[in-house]
Amino acid sequence: MSDFESTRLDRAIKKQYGNIPQSIIEKAIRNKDILVNGKKVQASTPVNDNDNIFIHPNIIKVFQIINKNDRDNNKKSIKYSKYLEQFTQMIIYEDDNLLIINKPSGLAVQLGSKTNIALDVIAKEYNPELRLVHRIDKETSGITIMVKNLKTARYMLSVFQNKLIKKKYIALLSKVLNKSSGIIDAPLLKCKDKVLIDENMGKEAITKYKVIQNINGCSLIEAIPMTGRTHQIRVHMAYIGAPILGDTKYSGKKNKYLCLHAYEVLFKDINNKLINIKAPLPEYYSNNIKYLEFI
Repeated sequence: MSDFESTRLDRAIKKQYGNIPQSIIEKAIRNKDILVNGKKVQASTPVNDNDNIFIHPNIIKVFQIINKNDRDNNKKSIKYSKYLEQFTQMIIYEDDNLLIINKPSGLAVQLGSKTNIALDVIAKEYNPELRLVHRIDKETSGITIMVKNLKTARYMLSVFQNKLIKKKYIALLSKVLNKSSGIIDAPLLKCKDKVLIDENMGKEAITKYKVIQNINGCSLIEAIPMTGRTHQIRVHMAYIGAPILGDTKYSGKKNKYLCLHAYEVLFKDINNKLINIKAPLPEYYSNNIKYLEFI
């Protein structure tokens, strides 16, 4: 080591190897894996250019790994920070405890083995304390709720568990429905990457719906899930013979986007304030819908 003059040993190490945690440096010193002039010293011991500072090769490898991880994390931060402006444009409601996003179709809410960008990591660039309290499918657009602190996270978890939140979706179906409204009560069973109707082993799943308008061989509907099962609205619409446009997983007609949108939420927040938020539909809905007076 060189180029250090009248500085503490721990600071000299950090200058040479990067932002090494203090606890790791001090443990190495205690274990005599770091010596100054052949002697055990303290982290605060002054060192200069004439001192012989020995660091065990294994400790140097640890320092290098930590330094590499820091560089990789910085690269990730830079990678995600470029989406920050887009993230701020998604915000449709914010207060001291909550942040509500109008998520675009195609953006996953969480990182996974098949995704390298997701809402939760972009959100950390906006506010490191943000965390998701519910999820919607990657291809579903619309309302996604995040919280800013643990107390609110626990509260919102109870809101969802006790069904104290009302959620409304807008969907464009591949076919015209015969009925103007209805209730679908069909148990769902998750099987690998798909969800199936299963009367014997499935969990209770109930969806209310009503037709807003029929146009171009499609039905635009409002869907209210009374339960919160994976792919519930998607599977239920396919079950009654009118899968969602773009939902090829469940036999819907091909479309660039899945036409399912988390449109509205209604609940009381941690301060008993009524929160009622609507997320405007993506522009591509207008290609299939003649009138949007309901928005």
